[in-house]
Amino acid sequence: MKAFLTKSIWLILALLPAAPAVLAADIIPLYVYYQDPLFAAGGPQSLTDKLAVWLTQRANGRYQFVPTQIPRRRLQLMIRQPHWHGVVAWANPRWFEETGQPRQNWSRPYMIDANMVASLRSAPVEYEDDQSLQGLRIGSVQGYHYKDSAELLRDDADSEARTLLKLRQRRVPVAFLQASSFPFFRQQFPDLDDWIHLSAKPRTIFERAFFTAPDQPELLAYLNQQVDALLADRPWQELMGTCKLVKPRLAAATDAQRKLCR
Repeated sequence: MKAFLTKSIWLILALLPAAPAVLAADIIPLYVYYQDPLFAAGGPQSLTDKLAVWLTQRANGRYQFVPTQIPRRRLQLMIRQPHWHGVVAWANPRWFEETGQPRQNWSRPYMIDANMVASLRSAPVEYEDDQSLQGLRIGSVQGYHYKDSAELLRDDADSEARTLLKLRQRRVPVAFLQASSFPFFRQQFPDLDDWIHLSAKPRTIFERAFFTAPDQPELLAYLNQQVDALLADRPWQELMGTCKLVKPRLAAATDAQRKLCR
């Protein structure tokens, strides 16, 4: 009898459908090429690290995003390959010569930013157009793309923080600084607003988005879903902090850019 029951149990088990295997999450590098603390991976205040956690939590085990620092030149080489794996964050198609027929898949933008024109309160520069900057050495960052800047006299540093220091030390009379950097700058320089002047008009207003290789449509669809959530997430908007500076300066912005500051 016992032998019969044992065989019956084994027969029943054999006929049951196999339990689906638990699939491991797809590991997705979340690439960032910025060196400044706000975006650079691994820092205590890194938005990239926080974004990786947020994207992973919302993926419900499907994806695991890993913040990954990469030099800009290596990134350029990597994305020339047709099947690179991962996501580049905080980017804009213009910076990767993607304004015609894009070679990569771009998400909808999820963040507004601007190149602020900064000077000293003791010697303010009010930006109207690039003629306002003629003859002035402009503090800028090596490797950064500044639209139509060929006629301007750039004085590059290796980071925005060093550019700000050059301005404070009067080594340059004006500097281009991203609105997204100011939350970090205000922590580093508590007296920043006492000595810096920001032009009422930024030089450019731009958006930030994700991009992937062309062969990752499902990943892109997931990212676009999260863009909607990011724009509706008030704590994230506070964390990114750009709308406080950019929103009062949106007169020249497009309707799409205005919608990024709700």
